[in-house]
Amino acid sequence: MQKVIQFTYEEFSSRDELNIADAELLKRADEAVTHASPQFSHFNVGTAARLSDGSIYTSSNKENTSIITCAEQNLLLELHSLFREFTIESIAVTFKNMNPGTSSDFPITPCGKCRQLLLEAEDKSGHAMRVIMAGQSGKIYIATGVHSMLPLAYSESFLQH
Repeated sequence: MQKVIQFTYEEFSSRDELNIADAELLKRADEAVTHASPQFSHFNVGTAARLSDGSIYTSSNKENTSIITCAEQNLLLELHSLFREFTIESIAVTFKNMNPGTSSDFPITPCGKCRQLLLEAEDKSGHAMRVIMAGQSGKIYIATGVHSMLPLAYSESFLQH
């Protein structure tokens, strides 16, 4: 039997079409891009998350000779160190490619590892988070719920079977 998994998201032509809260969150992710330190890839990624209490936290990707960490991973590590429990209402991810001859005008999506980490944070909070994906210009994608971005995901529930 063949089955189909569908992915639904919203697409916006530009930042001008976003509501005020999403535009603000994406602006904070843009600011986080400037704090990235990707000394090998030269691919600066920034992220900003709005928690259920309205506070916003940001992070960026880091690279050095012993470790490479994604912006989303760094953000989640910080939130786990600050709070026993937290709920991410929305998270924005954006980038600026610093490699010669490249562009940054398309939406970036979280990598597989980050999708898994975001999914676990979403599952723990019991609240579907909105994921805003953008470049420095151009289209913006918004997905509601990380499960839709990572179908057939591994979850904590597997450990209980």
